[in-house]
Amino acid sequence: MTITKGAADGDFVTQAAYRYADGGQSVHRAGKSVVYTGYQWRGRSTDPALRATDTVGLREVMLAEPGWEEMSGRWFNGGYDETGMDVSLHKIGASALIVGMSPHALHVGVRGQEVTLFGANLPRTVAANAIDFGPGVSVERVVRATADSITLRVDVDAKAAIGKRDLYAAGASLRDAAVVYDQISRIKVTPLAGLARTGGVVFPKQVQQFDAVAYYNGPDGKADTDDDLEIGRVKAAWSLEEYGVTYDDDDVKFVGAVDQNGLFTPAVDGPNPNRSHNRNNVGDVWVVASYQPADEHARPLKARAHLIVTVPLYTRFVPWKTQP
Repeated sequence: MTITKGAADGDFVTQAAYRYADGGQSVHRAGKSVVYTGYQWRGRSTDPALRATDTVGLREVMLAEPGWEEMSGRWFNGGYDETGMDVSLHKIGASALIVGMSPHALHVGVRGQEVTLFGANLPRTVAANAIDFGPGVSVERVVRATADSITLRVDVDAKAAIGKRDLYAAGASLRDAAVVYDQISRIKVTPLAGLARTGGVVFPKQVQQFDAVAYYNGPDGKADTDDDLEIGRVKAAWSLEEYGVTYDDDDVKFVGAVDQNGLFTPAVDGPNPNRSHNRNNVGDVWVVASYQPADEHARPLKARAHLIVTVPLYTRFVPWKTQP
């Protein structure tokens, strides 16, 4: 993101570019913002290429750290501000900077695993032996290098130690950049409890995004303990199941649907004449993720989260606006 001074004191103009690590899609955004009290960033940006359809854009709510070297917060939109992403911005200096790696999990005993390092001021020419993940992990070769990313092929020894790894490359470092693991113990659906709101006729719908995240349980073999390792998001199959609380509970038939990207979209607001007692399309269900690890000997894994689908928020209280 490039930030320049705006017309008034405290106003700023931005040009942002980012790339999705999963899939490589590039996005460009143009925006304006106001900074209140020296550190409260409030902005809005749109994609110029989608000017005809991207009329709302993304709201930007961030806080600048003292010294203006870092900012973090959330960029979002949606009928209930529910769609968006958490962001962390680091000011670029003259030296190389590494901010992430994708995928960040390396499997024991597998050669030629392709990973990409993301950052800024990275050298366009870098030797494989100048990149260090620690004992048992070696860089086979550098596939390509640009100023903001380096793609590598990595070999992991069968006896490499399981756990988190710091990364040193191009004169920069990143703590806990990678994890080395030997199996997927379980998956978890996040969030564990979700909320959606019916709508689409009079009021907007509130959607709920779910993700399936793989974990290794660590040396103790127990889930949700301090030695667990997060392996990362996995491509799961998604479905809904009834969350039974009454006899003949039928919420799963009416509340909405989840797609194969984990996005739940609720049904329209009611009342629904096809439901008993002409009820609205509300209720609660399980959102279920099913995943088959690549290892042919691994068992299928399942996890679920509780989802409540409720009525629209008919009144939204805005404290700085008074009604006549």
